[in-house]
Amino acid sequence: MRRLTAAELTSPDAWAQLLGARVTLRYRLHGDAGHPFSEAAGVVRAVAHGEEGPDCVEIVTRRGDVRRVPLGDVVAAKAL
Repeated sequence: MRRLTAAELTSPDAWAQLLGARVTLRYRLHGDAGHPFSEAAGVVRAVAHGEEGPDCVEIVTRRGDVRRVPLGDVVAAKAL
């Protein structure tokens, strides 16, 4: 297990190296002052470069749900 550095959290190249790896991450939510953060755990499925928006990482949870998280919203992450 290793924690990603602050520079890695926002780097599409760093996330691309984790394709297929199990990760946990905490990210910012917008518009809900009572719950400013959420968490996701799963496998890195893709890294989307921001042609139409911000760079994002896609995580597949054990339930099969896909979480697409903008890299600028990731505040902490661990590669397991």
